[in-house]
Amino acid sequence: MPNRPCCIPDRVFVVLLVLQFACVVIGLTESRSFTIGKNCFLKDGQPFRYVSGTMHYWRVPEQYWEDSFVKMRAAGLTAVDTYLIWNLHEQEPGDFYFDGNLNFTRYFQLAQKNGLLVVLRPGPFIAAEVDLGGLPYWLVRKNPDMKLRTTDPSYLHYVERWYNVSLPLVKPYLYANGGPIITVQVENEYSAYGCDVTYLEYLRDMFRRLLGNDVILFTNNYAVPQYLKCGTCPDTLATGDFGTNSISGGNISFYLDSLRMFNPDGPLVDTEFYSGWLDVWGSPHSTLSTSEMLDAAQIFMDRNVSFNFYTFHGGTNFGFVAASSQGPFQPITTSYDFNAPLSEAGDPTEKYYQIRDFLGRYFPLPPGPVPQPSKKGAYGSVQLRFAGSVYDNLKSLCPGGPIYSTLPMTFEILKHGHGFVLYRSYISQTFRDPTVLSIPGLHDRAIVLIDQVPVGIIGQGVGVLKMGIFVQPGQALDLLVQNEGRGGFFSGGDVKGIIGNVSLDGNNLTQWAMYPLSLPNFPARAPRTLKLKRNTPVGSKHHELRLPGFFSASFSTPEVLDTFVQLDGWTNGYIFVNGHNLGRYWPVQGPQVTLYVPAVYLNSGKPNVVDVFELENAPCAKLSECLIRFVDTPILNATVPVGLTEGRILKHSYPPKVQRPLS
Repeated sequence: MPNRPCCIPDRVFVVLLVLQFACVVIGLTESRSFTIGKNCFLKDGQPFRYVSGTMHYWRVPEQYWEDSFVKMRAAGLTAVDTYLIWNLHEQEPGDFYFDGNLNFTRYFQLAQKNGLLVVLRPGPFIAAEVDLGGLPYWLVRKNPDMKLRTTDPSYLHYVERWYNVSLPLVKPYLYANGGPIITVQVENEYSAYGCDVTYLEYLRDMFRRLLGNDVILFTNNYAVPQYLKCGTCPDTLATGDFGTNSISGGNISFYLDSLRMFNPDGPLVDTEFYSGWLDVWGSPHSTLSTSEMLDAAQIFMDRNVSFNFYTFHGGTNFGFVAASSQGPFQPITTSYDFNAPLSEAGDPTEKYYQIRDFLGRYFPLPPGPVPQPSKKGAYGSVQLRFAGSVYDNLKSLCPGGPIYSTLPMTFEILKHGHGFVLYRSYISQTFRDPTVLSIPGLHDRAIVLIDQVPVGIIGQGVGVLKMGIFVQPGQALDLLVQNEGRGGFFSGGDVKGIIGNVSLDGNNLTQWAMYPLSLPNFPARAPRTLKLKRNTPVGSKHHELRLPGFFSASFSTPEVLDTFVQLDGWTNGYIFVNGHNLGRYWPVQGPQVTLYVPAVYLNSGKPNVVDVFELENAPCAKLSECLIRFVDTPILNATVPVGLTEGRILKHSYPPKVQRPLS
């Protein structure tokens, strides 16, 4: 107890202390607010500017969230930014999942525990280089004529159902309610898609109904006038996304002046200040100069701008999460490293340390050691054995058997959101040699097989949707169709599989059997290894491997550490460790060569199981050459094939009303 002034009796002094404590508690409760003031935010009534960094909770193993938050705070950040990803939380209609890597309430708790506020961006559309921009693939199955991101009642019905489930989980974590969430975004970059303020107002009003009035709602669009005009909404804060690699030559002052036109009195905010850029298969690895980025950040400091590093920790597109970019069609890599301050594995980079030094000139840095990279495992080579072809394993891959139809059915109609479907039709007549196989509605890529023997590859990314083949009556024509990721800028969704007819010399093929292949996706609710024909001997001749097919091995590690798997000599496919889908590998396309393996996916004290699903060509003519390697250093910047560099995304430059790469 404090020393009592001699002139106050003990009993009175105790009463005064109780009253004083009560006043402090009431004062703290009443002053806990986050509002908009004149050209600034007001946190508990005081002028406030935040510096945040993006880390998507699904792209970083949940066990590593807190480690990343500690590193963010140590760099001088005051907030973390994330989307809510609808299509992972509701992978099939009404089947909601909020546990494990999708437990965003735990993410909020850990952020707050480590001194970070939260900027929340719940969509419904989020872009983020995820399949269909975060919208569930099954929406267009519910209504093939559904118009996404509009006031179409059939679309809004499912949007409202999603928010009626998810936003009540968010509300207790609003700043006014004692949590870390200071702002909530309405939609995302909407003006790149449409110009319907009624749609934005509908979402705004729904957020108000479910979250209340004690939170700032904001919109985010490219910070140029033609986009801000269509993407802003009354009674929300207009913010922008831009960086030194953006449209208009990275003129930061131009973007800020444009924002001020639509936000005359409130705080200026750059919701996506780019720390790097995404990678697509077949284009060079993207990087961004740290010095250029910090020169722009200096302008933010001088003009009292709040800003968010997009991204600060990029993470990984595990499973089939990755989207494709549109125009030209290019699938996005498994790694979402983004050349960010924290690497894909969460290690501080030189960019991190320079940002920390920069922010340390303006904000007090928390006490404690400067974060350092963690030790990685270099476990060496692991020898794999052939575990059967797709056909050998078809019963376990498609336990429900085929679905029959006169004409091919899309992935959506087959209720198969991701991965692969094997389409089969038998040849019933004689065709000339060669006959032209044509699949104009192929989305995205197909391996063509005749009597289970591969004869070619066609698809959007290949740039070829027809090829010459030789077939005879009675032969089976198989098409192993791969969904390479939906784009997010299609009014009716980006439908996958075969849309329309498959023809030979203009004659449509009918009587199709379709086998949806069941492979582990992300997140794995209960990881299980694939049921394969393991330990199949590898012959001396390559054709005995019967690709597309599987290869498997078990291996142990002396200690469990993060590592990277390198697939020298392998071509294109997916890799699974202990039932976890690490994502796609495609080293012949580049620039990514290694895949990240988090330590939390490995076993301690018992062997690990690794399965490789190779689609095209494996280095396994001899058992001694059928190897993968676990290394301690990632390779994300390999040379890409000649002729593919033209598609590289160099600038965040999207003219109005043009389909564009996701951001």
